[in-house]
This record gives sequence, structure tokens and C-alpha cells, in this order.
Amino acid sequence: MKKVSMVLVMVVALIFAATAAKAAAQNVKIGFVDIQKVINESEPGKKAKDALEVQIKAHQAKIEEKEKAIDSMKADLDKKGSALSEDAKKKKQDEMQSMVRDLKRMAAEAQEEVRKKEADLTKDVFTDIRGIIRQIGKDDGYTAILESGAVLYSMENVDLTDTIVKKLNSLKKK
Repeated sequence: MKKVSMVLVMVVALIFAATAAKAAAQNVKIGFVDIQKVINESEPGKKAKDALEVQIKAHQAKIEEKEKAIDSMKADLDKKGSALSEDAKKKKQDEMQSMVRDLKRMAAEAQEEVRKKEADLTKDVFTDIRGIIRQIGKDDGYTAILESGAVLYSMENVDLTDTIVKKLNSLKKK
């Protein structure tokens, strides 16, 4: 009798669990967003990207100028090297090596400065994007909104990227 009661309780529990899982699955609403596309297509993202490009070009110009000076010194050393004394030749080589070290340091500093500037410029954009995603999630009853890189398959109507771009653009116009 105890075995029959136990089996009956288990069957009822399984039916209840299956019904609850089915009901919960019907209420799940998942969307996704391509964050990189939002940044590339939104006005705030484009402005941040343009500001970053200006800084990159400025650094590139300085680096190219330094490279030209090194190339000029190398060409000069190659031409006149045989006519110079060993001490003068050694001095020019040391000077050129010092310039190469300076160039490498300059490039590393420029890269770090650009990385920091990018983080600074995109921080506010990401904050706004997260806020819009949360608001859409709450307003439209989404259970979860994922980054599109984590989505292997979805129906087209769950891509919220364009909606977020529009809301971000309208947010920045206010």
C-alpha cells in the first residue's frame, strides 16, 4: 500500500512539474542585441568613434615623423658611414638606437592613451545602451536580452538592435 501511495504521489508530482514547466516556458520572452552594431550605427557611437579617429591620426602623424627621422639618419649613416671614424660612427649608431627606443616608447604610450580615450568615450554610450535595454526589457516583458554573439539561432523578430539604435539616437537629441 505504501508503494502504491508513493508511486501515486510521484506521478502527481511529475504531472505538476511538467505543467508548471510548460506554463513557465510559455511566459519566457528572449531578445538579443548586437552591441557593436548599436555603437557603429548610433549617433553617440559615431561621435565617439570620430573623436577617437582624430586622436589616432594625431599620434600616427607624430610616429611617422619620428620614423622618417630614423630612416633619414640610417640613410645618412649608410652613405657616410665609411668616411666616419669609428667613434663618430658608434655615436651615430647609438643615437639612432636611442631614437628607435624613443619611437617604441612613443608608440606604446600612444596606444595606451588611445585605449584609455576609447574606454572614456564609450563608457557613457554603454551606460545609455544598458539603460535602454533594461527599459525595453521591463516595458515589453522580456525575460532576458542577450548580446547577439551568444545567440546561435533566433527568429528575426527578437533582434532589438535597430530599436535600441533609434532610442539611443532620440535620447541624445533631447
